[in-house]
Amino acid sequence: MEIKLKDGDYVKAVDGTLETVSGDEELLQEAKMRLFTKRGAFCYAPSFGSRLAELSPDAGQQAFVFAQEALAPMLPNVQVLSAEAGENGVTVRVHAGQTEQKILVPYAENGVCK
Repeated sequence: MEIKLKDGDYVKAVDGTLETVSGDEELLQEAKMRLFTKRGAFCYAPSFGSRLAELSPDAGQQAFVFAQEALAPMLPNVQVLSAEAGENGVTVRVHAGQTEQKILVPYAENGVCK
């Protein structure tokens, strides 16, 4: 069980406590964190994160490879079904348990991830 995040902030319940996630929702939240975090951003976990924000719209198959690389530690619980580089970023379709979700990872601007 983890604390629920929305747009990078903790989510408070009506009673003021922090909401939590578990199961498929927890797996998808971790997958999203791994995809959005620039690979190497944490000095104590240099392999955490992805290189997706470094790609360009013509990246092709490399988007899928980078998404798999980022989520490899979560196998077999989370699987990359597809990853497509588009105009606004890389759309990664992931599967966790009984849930499937599309995650849009925006491209970095001037070398800085959004």
